Amino acid sequence: MTMRAMSVRTTRSRKPGILLAAALVAFLGFAVGPAAHPAPAAASTATYMEGLIVKWVNHARANRGIPALRVTTRLSNLAGDRSATLASTQNLIHPSCLSCVFKSYGIAFSTCGEVIAWTSYPWGYQAARSIYLSWKGSSTHWTLLMSRSFHRIGVGVTYRSGTHTTWAAGELAG
Repeated sequence: MTMRAMSVRTTRSRKPGILLAAALVAFLGFAVGPAAHPAPAAASTATYMEGLIVKWVNHARANRGIPALRVTTRLSNLAGDRSATLASTQNLIHPSCLSCVFKSYGIAFSTCGEVIAWTSYPWGYQAARSIYLSWKGSSTHWTLLMSRSFHRIGVGVTYRSGTHTTWAAGELAG
């Protein structure tokens, strides 16, 4: 009979294996869990708010059988500058020559219009909604926004931290 040496089983700590397994589970949790799919950061940006306002205006137009307004870069740039001016001066005043302003931005148009507003909601969804509803509640503003004469739009919003107010301008071109 031949005898073989039996291996001596060492008693290693199982902690490194458990730690490795825990790290793997944690990694997988982050890869598929909420940390991997955070809420959109756009919720507090001007672009997000401007998009909401245009979406709501175009939805109202569609409900009336009016074609949607198309957002353009030049109108958006003008609207952003106008909302910044409104916020810095804290005055809701239209330019004395709106067509001159459009021309200075290189915007071609057959007709032009502007809607402006401010809200005490400081920023985000509620401020955008308040601005939209103020335009909807004004027959003059709403008539412009629902006019078939306009085909393009740019919306700009600006936050004024000193007064915690949000200012907006909508520039329309036909």
